[in-house]
Amino acid sequence: MTNSPHKSTTDMDSNMFRRSQLEADLDKGTGVYIETDKQTNDALEYLTPEQEALLGRAMRKVDLRLVPILGGLYVFSLVDRNNFGGARVAGLDEATDLEVSNRSSIAILVFYVGYVIWMLPSNLALQRVGPANWLSALCVTWGIVTLCVGFVRDWRVLSVLRVVLGCVEAVRAVNEHGRQRAVRLSEEVCRQYARSDGTVIPWANSGDLRRAAGYYLIGQMISSFGNILAYGLTQIAHNPERDGWKWIFIVEGALTIGFGVLAWFVIPDMPYNVEKNKWLSTEEKDVVKQSLLKDRGDFEESKVTWKVIKSILKRPHMWAFAILALAGAAGSYSFLLFLPIIFRKSLGYSMQLSLILTAPPAAFATMYAFGLSWASDKIRLRGYFVLGHCTITIVGLCMIAFPSSGPTRFAGSFLGQAGCSAMLISANAWGMNNIRTDAERNVYSAWVTGISAIGGIYSALVFRQQDSPRYVPGVVAVGAMVLFTLILVALTIIWMRWMNRKADQGKLLIEGSRTFRYII
Repeated sequence: MTNSPHKSTTDMDSNMFRRSQLEADLDKGTGVYIETDKQTNDALEYLTPEQEALLGRAMRKVDLRLVPILGGLYVFSLVDRNNFGGARVAGLDEATDLEVSNRSSIAILVFYVGYVIWMLPSNLALQRVGPANWLSALCVTWGIVTLCVGFVRDWRVLSVLRVVLGCVEAVRAVNEHGRQRAVRLSEEVCRQYARSDGTVIPWANSGDLRRAAGYYLIGQMISSFGNILAYGLTQIAHNPERDGWKWIFIVEGALTIGFGVLAWFVIPDMPYNVEKNKWLSTEEKDVVKQSLLKDRGDFEESKVTWKVIKSILKRPHMWAFAILALAGAAGSYSFLLFLPIIFRKSLGYSMQLSLILTAPPAAFATMYAFGLSWASDKIRLRGYFVLGHCTITIVGLCMIAFPSSGPTRFAGSFLGQAGCSAMLISANAWGMNNIRTDAERNVYSAWVTGISAIGGIYSALVFRQQDSPRYVPGVVAVGAMVLFTLILVALTIIWMRWMNRKADQGKLLIEGSRTFRYII
């Protein structure tokens, strides 16, 4: 088949979308089968100027349709998930007897248990039911659950509702290309659109995937002001310090329900569905699909098998990346859940200040993570930045745990939260950079997401109620994990440099390839 630029658009389109005579190639190193269509590849080698203009118009429509609603879903999930610490300083502990024994730890960790258990079923349902139906249903459900929390009077009922909340928020990010970082809810939808004959084709091409990190960081920035919103909502109550927690859950839950209903009308179906996606014309859908396929190079489907899973689990550096994610998540969840309590009950700040002062450290952490991630991408280095993140985290945790000075401990929250956020993002990016196939990336993504949830469980277990309000043993436990991670990352860097040097000398193949080298 020739690739003349004078071929008619009709011939090109008919060839482009014909799935015939698929070839199956086996990656000997991982056992991954990749299906390709030569006719499809030949037809995707160019776009005419008219098609380029049409593509630009179509993608502007896609951005305007997807980015606001997906970003909103992500922000609502973060706010509803992370309002627990703020509610505790606004009367939740006293109203539900959470301060007794280990009840607060149970109420916190059961969320992550539900999250881990329902991660796979939820994502399977997303593929079967469709993004608009499933995501809007989840959003409405977790809004209802959040609203119901505002009426509980028993810590056991609260714990049950937290389990349900974890289940309905368990939509895992599927990292198909591996350039994105710790994106959860919004990234999943961007990747699940555009399925035809079982082959996944994301809306966004490789350049557009950089926006996925933006979703995460913007969501973090907005959610960092969630406790400021919580403070405003507590003022609805006649006695904010006793009953303010109720209005945090009631109002945020009601807003989430309304947004979930809106999402059902706004979130588009797969782009191949002409009847449902009337906002995108047939010609626009065709040129979008052509561009996406051209960017990928071919129709590619990587099948996850037990051999692929074992290929990930048997690699020592993948375990190092997973522990990095675990440590980063444990620290991040600790700050989200316990920093308001430390401010209120240990530093003696008022309820208002305890809620408001959690925003500056979170905002600083977002800017730090964004800046250092950009620099890491620019110079193509990961490990040395991670060593810096770990060091900053340890310094920040020590400043929180041991000094008696309030300003010093407050300053430590900036460093600790910044380092933890950057560690979590780096775990995703570094691991994806050192994986070759889509199937392995999918396995790694699921693994790291589950490990991150376990970080929440770890945080709930080490921050015990009997150690309140300073929580020194909990802070030390998180710091010890980060210190272990720092040592492990240093050893991983040494090992990867040694492997690359051996590959340069022709003494071994990395990932079964003569040209593949680890990104350090």
